[in-house]
Amino acid sequence: MSEKDHLGLREEEIRNRKDASGTANLMTMMSDGGIDPAALAASEDGRIIDERLSLMGMPEGSEEGRQYWKNYEKGLDKTIHGEGLDKWAVYVPLAAEKDPLRRFPLVFLCHGAHNPIQLTESYGVIQLAAREELIVIAPENENWESISEKYEFAKKNLPVDLSRVYSIGYSFGGFMSSRNVLAHPEIFAGAGMGGMLFAGKVREHELDGQTYTAYELTEEMLRKDEQLEVPLALFMGENEMLRLLPLWREPVGETATGVIPLHSDEKKASFNNFRRVSGCGPATFLAEGEDASETEKRIGARFERTEIREYHGRHYYIGDSVCPDGETLFRTIACEGMVHWPSSMFAELVWEHLKKYGRDVESGRLIRF
Repeated sequence: MSEKDHLGLREEEIRNRKDASGTANLMTMMSDGGIDPAALAASEDGRIIDERLSLMGMPEGSEEGRQYWKNYEKGLDKTIHGEGLDKWAVYVPLAAEKDPLRRFPLVFLCHGAHNPIQLTESYGVIQLAAREELIVIAPENENWESISEKYEFAKKNLPVDLSRVYSIGYSFGGFMSSRNVLAHPEIFAGAGMGGMLFAGKVREHELDGQTYTAYELTEEMLRKDEQLEVPLALFMGENEMLRLLPLWREPVGETATGVIPLHSDEKKASFNNFRRVSGCGPATFLAEGEDASETEKRIGARFERTEIREYHGRHYYIGDSVCPDGETLFRTIACEGMVHWPSSMFAELVWEHLKKYGRDVESGRLIRF
């Protein structure tokens, strides 16, 4: 594996985090240099990030970890399957024990590059699952063959509502969520992609011992996605080291030569593919300094509808790609001053959008709740 394939943090780098200054160091490593990492670490988001990262102190598969999730919010039963590159974690709501006839939405939670699956517990999705009562499968291997096997396992062994299957991931996991969902839209009711902007073509590559096959979002796949309609939530920080926003920004350093193409032309093409599969026409992209709404300037594209929210002292700039019929299947969220790491509201805002949709198991058509 070459240095240019490095898109995230290695496990030992995360485990070396000792105190508040360690969180600041983490924020520094994951930023584009445009923010004060100490201020971010000391913010409410920083406190939540630090608290969630403390879960890394519990050995994977330990009884301590199992009890933590059983006692968190409404409770989840955590189990570990397999080992090494075939390891995967499953979280099932405790409510399944009380009501064996009840069915629950299923979320495939995809990890970032070099991140052990245990680190996905810091993304906020498991916390959301304990509150909303969702089943979560977090795999080490995120290739489609692996996801497909675990989907078949879930169908046979878990109380899954098959009309409500989603994929949510951060960084490399956002990349894998988009490619898996857009390749198999008949299975998924939506994709949540954090810290990544990809809907195009990538060469075969290896990462942490896993081989990821070459992939291209073809015209045939796009037409199928258009027909079935694919809800998407795209979440990005303003100060990600990958320089995702605004869309006109070019990558630098190892990002510029990495596996996933993130130059402005590729970012814009991916963004337009997201709009297309959600029933919208091509976007109008902005140039630096062009007059637009605050949300549009921060993202770099014009939207049919925008809004700004505030959570924990941080602004979230939301751009809706609205279809001709008035529906929004594709939502873009930019988090003020956030680096390449899930903010405190990543999972909540992604799920707020995706939970409105399901997929008919027989016909494949999109269901609106």
